[in-house]
Amino acid sequence: MNSSQWLIICSILISALSFGKLAVADVLDVSVGWTKPPYVIEQGDTGFELDMVKAIFALLGHDLRFVYVPFGRSDSLLKTYKVDAALTMNRRMDLAGAVLSEPYITYHNTAISLKSRKLIIPSISALENYAVIGFQNASLVLGMEYRLATASSPLYIELPDQQKQVELLLQGKVDVVVMDINIFNHLSKAVVGQDQMPNVSVHNLFPASPYRIAFRDPDLKEAFNLKMVQFKRSAAYQTLLNKYEFLQ
Repeated sequence: MNSSQWLIICSILISALSFGKLAVADVLDVSVGWTKPPYVIEQGDTGFELDMVKAIFALLGHDLRFVYVPFGRSDSLLKTYKVDAALTMNRRMDLAGAVLSEPYITYHNTAISLKSRKLIIPSISALENYAVIGFQNASLVLGMEYRLATASSPLYIELPDQQKQVELLLQGKVDVVVMDINIFNHLSKAVVGQDQMPNVSVHNLFPASPYRIAFRDPDLKEAFNLKMVQFKRSAAYQTLLNKYEFLQ
């Protein structure tokens, strides 16, 4: 075998190895909170939020391995380099030296009452007049005015089980539930078996809550931002919105 033939063989082998590396998607470990349908559904690694993130990372050639953790644990996993990224983060959280993407998802917390009750709730402070059930850590997330109002409420509790929130409202056992509108829409259908939005009043008292992804790698963050814009302009994004029947 002469030198030119040897060079050709080496070139072919290098190309084959390079192709093999490109053909196999890199797997990233990504932390995410526990099940919160329709955003996060641990069984099957699905839900609107997870499906969207998987689709965007697929455009970058990455598969994802989700690590499910309690609320507030993602920062410790980032600090100890046990994950490459963390979902549902914002600037108020301990980023542990990580960098944040542009907002990729927005939650819409609202106060919801039965339409038949004809409750008038023009402001957060008006919640002090009603029996209210909030989501877990709502008093931390929704600010001082909310904490003061609910502290004066005849009944205020926070529940980790958001389906229980929905059940108590629909049974007329509380006046108001405070939760994300899409979570309520999803769970109320699961509880009753049909659309409940015509039967409730939605009081939009709170600003929208945009969330970002925290990355250890700044270059990966920039690449994600670019592909996220591309994905949100695609028909695939609209298909996801329709699939999970998002209201806002």
